[in-house]
Amino acid sequence: MAEEKPYLTGRTYLFRLPKGKDLLEELIDFCHDNQVKCGIVSVVGSVSNATIGYYDQAKKKFEKSLFDEELELLNLTGNVSIQDNRPMVHAHVTLADKDHTVIGGHLLPGTKIYVCEAYIQELVGEPKVRRSDKVTKLSLWA
Repeated sequence: MAEEKPYLTGRTYLFRLPKGKDLLEELIDFCHDNQVKCGIVSVVGSVSNATIGYYDQAKKKFEKSLFDEELELLNLTGNVSIQDNRPMVHAHVTLADKDHTVIGGHLLPGTKIYVCEAYIQELVGEPKVRRSDKVTKLSLWA
């Protein structure tokens, strides 16, 4: 494994995401517009619906689940790196329904924001770049 160089903290962003928009797309667009190429992402709030995935290791593909209901966004944790010369947000979410049943998985496009507050911590250094991994078929840091 190559020797990893430490990252310095750069800009810190705290902001509210717009109601009705796609959560993942908004995070990616924010990073693109603000030239955040490497960082840490955290979001709390609620969503009107959710699209999350589970990576089936045997099939080497994501199984998508749709939840057409209001959900509390208990936690979104992720990172920002570069894929195809553009910022890419890799995030996992933990969600709860009105009965407090918890679900979670990989955030996929299609999750609509009701109200979300985001934190992005930019990391300064050589950004991580994602490339397709032949073994897992996932887009991983090179």
